[in-house]
Amino acid sequence: MKISIIGLGRYGELLGKELLKKGYFVSGTTRTEEKKTKLEKAGFKVSTLLYPQVPQDILCADIIILNIPPFEKQLDWYKSWPWKKNTWIIFISSTSVVPIPDSENGFLLKEEEDWFRSYFQDTTILRFGGLISETSHPGKYLSGRKSLPGKLWPVNLIHMNDTVDATCVVLEKKLKNITVNIVTDEHPMREEFYSNYCQKHQLPLPQFDQNDLTKGKIISNSELKNFFIPKRSIWDC
Repeated sequence: MKISIIGLGRYGELLGKELLKKGYFVSGTTRTEEKKTKLEKAGFKVSTLLYPQVPQDILCADIIILNIPPFEKQLDWYKSWPWKKNTWIIFISSTSVVPIPDSENGFLLKEEEDWFRSYFQDTTILRFGGLISETSHPGKYLSGRKSLPGKLWPVNLIHMNDTVDATCVVLEKKLKNITVNIVTDEHPMREEFYSNYCQKHQLPLPQFDQNDLTKGKIISNSELKNFFIPKRSIWDC
């Protein structure tokens, strides 16, 4: 089984390494020669992706996992690529489209989701919450910032390793033509969660706007739990 991962970033690289262990042939793309050399040493077949072109061999895989942050005119480039319509596309989207897009990136992703569903016979949409791990935590970037909005907004996060494990289950069970939110069951408030992280790591606390009493949204993972239960607590990161 040949799998291409377009976008060997943090998630893509971690997923690719797990798939190699499971015996898949994994190819993928990165945008720098330095990263290409590193990934090849790890066992990947890697091509350099120079927009808007894509290496033809990347699109000849049985399964393509598309994992690139959205940007303006990206969909036009996707439409120009010589895809095989019988390829199974696993499109990595974001919970920013739920229940309706709430940002420019959310609108771009929703448009891309709709196109992939209409163009391919088999498309799986995985909408990731914010990614978190022991080495990458949003609290680092919020530390010391002032007048932050949304002190009462629930966070919608998912541990990086859970995204990899969930994707592997999707592949093993051949879960095609579904759209799933990949988030944890835990939804603490932003102020509580990020202040706790900064205190634990002796970082300057983030300062939230105390006049902002908006409530935000909780993203449901009920469909995810039909086939995968997140195992890792976001509090442990």
